[in-house]
Amino acid sequence: LAMIGKSAPRDSDQQAAGLGRIIDPESDGLRRGDLVFWKGHVGFIEDPETLLHASGGTMDVTREPLRDAIDRIARLYGLPTCYRRP
Repeated sequence: LAMIGKSAPRDSDQQAAGLGRIIDPESDGLRRGDLVFWKGHVGFIEDPETLLHASGGTMDVTREPLRDAIDRIARLYGLPTCYRRP
């Protein structure tokens, strides 16, 4: 975010509490740069169908179909807690 002139807190819970504005993916749609938050995790929307995030499973930054990521992460940690547009 610093590369695009946006300051952000370090931790995902702090980012989810105040970075940008809350959006509803159904009514607002998702676009490049939107953020998806789970408890303790955050990912960037690359396009409406793709999530870019650091994966604990592969220990690297990965692109993953958004629906697959939501379903996989939900089994372990629950559904996304919010979506934000910085």
